[in-house]
Amino acid sequence: MKEENIEQTEQIISLGQKLANQRKKLGLTEHDIASKIHIRTSIIFDIENDNVPNVPPVFLKGYIKNYATIVNLPESEYISFIESQQNHSTIQTMKNYSNKEQKKRNGKRLVLASFFIILIIIGIISFFAWKDSQNELVEVTHYISQPSSTNS
Repeated sequence: MKEENIEQTEQIISLGQKLANQRKKLGLTEHDIASKIHIRTSIIFDIENDNVPNVPPVFLKGYIKNYATIVNLPESEYISFIESQQNHSTIQTMKNYSNKEQKKRNGKRLVLASFFIILIIIGIISFFAWKDSQNELVEVTHYISQPSSTNS
């Protein structure tokens, strides 16, 4: 009967608790594990508390494998958890972190702004050219000699 209780107690212990117990036996801290795996300590804390961290399933699988390797936990102890996570994970579309669309929008804005600036420059040049041509026009009426009223 005692053997059944021990087996039931072992089944109740979660993967996070097993990892935490192994870590403590080796005298390691959560920070030690996190630095060896190169992840945040909060992820180690979440794994040990059986909270699935908000990371892609493939990363979680790697974190748990690396953690178990560091604390010498046999693969048979954590493989069922990884398989259950793979079954529960939904297929997510990969986010596009490419700047291609942003570059297209910025390119269109740049072309539009350049066109507008060129249009303003042409307008200013045309205005000054027109003003300059108006100043060059001189009334020539005062250069024309008036017909003399004296006839001889």
